[in-house]
Amino acid sequence: MKIIFSFLFLLSYVYSYTFEQAKEFEENNGTLKSISLYKKLIEENNTNAMLHLAKIYIQGKEIQKNINEAKNLLEKASELNHNESSYLLGKLYLSKKTHFYNLAKAYNSFVKAANNGYAPAQNMVGQFLVNGIAVDKDYKLAVKLFEKASKQDFIDAQCNLAFMYASGKGVFPNFGRAHQFAKKGKIQGNKRCIKVWNDFNLEKYPEDKGWKFKFYTKPEN
Repeated sequence: MKIIFSFLFLLSYVYSYTFEQAKEFEENNGTLKSISLYKKLIEENNTNAMLHLAKIYIQGKEIQKNINEAKNLLEKASELNHNESSYLLGKLYLSKKTHFYNLAKAYNSFVKAANNGYAPAQNMVGQFLVNGIAVDKDYKLAVKLFEKASKQDFIDAQCNLAFMYASGKGVFPNFGRAHQFAKKGKIQGNKRCIKVWNDFNLEKYPEDKGWKFKFYTKPEN
C-alpha cells in the first residue's frame, strides 16, 4: 500500500501538490526522499516549505546538518514576510554556536516579525529592550510589546509583564497585577513565571481584581 501511495504521489509531483501533501509523503517515506518535493515547492516561493526544510537542515534529520543552507532558506522566507522564519533567523543570529552570531542582525530580524504582530518576536524584542541588548534600554516600550504578545495569550510575555510590574520597570510597581500575570504560567510550569513568582514572593499578594486583565489577554482585532 505504501509503495502504491508513493508511486501515486510521485506521479502527482509532475503536476502539482501542496505543502501538506509533501509532509504526508515525508511521514510515510522519510525525510531524505521528501527533500526534492520541498525544493520544488520552494521554487514556487512556498514559505512553509522554506521554513520546514531549514529546520531539517538545522536538526540534521536523516541528512547532514547544513546551517548555511538553513540560513539562506530563512532569509528567503523572511524576505517574503514569513514571520516564523524571521523569528527563527533571529534565533540563528543569537546562537554563538554558529559563525552567524550577530546581536544587531538578530534584533532587526525579531523587529521585522514583531512589526507584523508575531507574538514570540514581540516578546523577544521586549527582552532586548529590558536588558539593553543591541539597543538602549527602554522599559516602557518593552512593556508595550509584552502587552501586545500577552493579548495573543503568549505565556512568556505574561511572565515578563509579571516581572515588569513586580520590579516597577516601565510601570508603577503593582504586586497584585504581577500575581495575575504570573499565575497562569506558574500553574503551567513556565520557568520564567515560576522564577518571578518565587523571587518576588507573589503568593502573599492578592490578585489585582479591580483591573481589567482581559485587556491584555484577549486577541487583538
